[in-house]
Formats: sequence, structure tokens, C-alpha cells
Amino acid sequence: MTQCKINPSPIVPVRMDENSAFSFNCDRELACFTKCCHNLHIYLTPFDILRMKQRLELSSAEFLNLYTVPDVIPGTELPIPVLKTLDEPENPCPFVRKDGCIIYEDRPVSCRYYPVGAGIFHNRDEAADERFFAMIKEPHCLGHGMAAERTVAEWLNDQGVKPYEEKNAGWVDIILRRKSLGPFITLPDNTLKMFFMASYNLDVFRIFVLESGFLNVYEVPDGLLERLKTDDEALLSFAYDWMQTTLLGARKIPLKKKTATVMV
Repeated sequence: MTQCKINPSPIVPVRMDENSAFSFNCDRELACFTKCCHNLHIYLTPFDILRMKQRLELSSAEFLNLYTVPDVIPGTELPIPVLKTLDEPENPCPFVRKDGCIIYEDRPVSCRYYPVGAGIFHNRDEAADERFFAMIKEPHCLGHGMAAERTVAEWLNDQGVKPYEEKNAGWVDIILRRKSLGPFITLPDNTLKMFFMASYNLDVFRIFVLESGFLNVYEVPDGLLERLKTDDEALLSFAYDWMQTTLLGARKIPLKKKTATVMV
């Protein structure tokens, strides 16, 4: 799953790893300040949406309706929300202002990576996932060469990427495994709707867990169940386990012994 902005911008074709060094700085005094926040196509991850909807004090459904449009993850039929830009010249991000981003502390992970592009290659032969990086250099950006060199790893740490990667890891794994199955296996519409709900609409997923027949089918320890009622991050992790159980047969959530029906 690529973790970078999908702008029609040149990406330097030089392979980078976490130890690769580069020089970059973004400063409000630069003439290009906030230009990277226009003409966007940003895929929003589950943890992006969790952080942003909490910051804006919205439900998941409200956030999705107000700030996203639907798309699909490249190479799959899996749905994913894309940040909806404003219908104005140069299509700005809805959260950018002249003096910067009004939700900066909770900005999406793709914004945190910039100007580094990153992705994950799933090697089926070696049963291992390999991360790769590339430098994004847009013509308008004046920040390159404007600071002391630092490594990719140092940049990602400075930008607070690690918590996002940790909270999205289960979801990324589902995507990579779905891609590894190839195009000849298709998922029914109902399954895709469940994937969307569990990944992005946590408030509805919580209702699904607590108020449908879910708890008659799956074993959920009492302590965990109490956390799921109020803790969005715990609920998101549980959603990944449920999707891996139902979609991939991982059995991360055990079925009750006398269950005759499996919910999919």
C-alpha cells in the first residue's frame, strides 16, 4: 500500500532505504508554502480517519460524508476513502489556510511522509514484505536542500509516522494478502461493504459488534468487550482481527463452540 500523495508529480527514480539521507525543510516563509496542499488525491487510512474525526468531534459517518469521496485501492476491488478537496481554483485541501493546516497535529500519514514516498512490496516467494522509499520533487517545491541532511528514518520519526504505521499495520496486511490472491478471486459486494465499515466507519462497526448477533457468534472476553464500547483504537485493532478472521481465515477471533452460523 503506497503511503504517499498521488499528485501528477515527478518522483526521482532513485531507490532509498531508511538510512538514505536527504535535505529538506518546509517553512511558512517559503513562497511555495501550502502549495503541496492543493490538487491532491490522498487515500485516507483507517487511523487517519480515526484521528481526524476525533479532532473535528464528528462521527465516522459524518466525517466520511463531509470530507471524503469513494475510490478503490489500486490492484484490488477494496474500497478506500479519498480526501475531498474544495471546489475552488487549484482544489485546496479543506483544512489548509494561508498560515498552514488547521488540523496539523492530526494530519494524515501521507502528509507526514512528504516529501518521501513509501510503499510495501509483498514478496510471495519469500513470504516477506519489503519497504521501499523514493523522493518526491514537485516543480513548485522550494524546500529541497534547505536544511541539514537527515535520514529517511529520522524524518519519519520527526513527523510522527510510527504510531500511524503501527495502527494501520493490520489493515495494510489485509490489503497485501488480498493482492497476493490475484485478480481471479473476487469478493462479493456484501464483503466489500463489511470491509468499508470495519476499516473506516468505526461507529457503525461498534453498533454491529454490540447490537447485532455478533456476540452470539464470536468469543469476546469481557474485559475486551468493555474496552470496545468506548476505545476507538482498541475497536480498530479488533476490526482488523475480525476482517482477517472472516476474509483470510486467520481465526484471530474464536467462534463460540455451538455456533452454527458464521457472519461474513
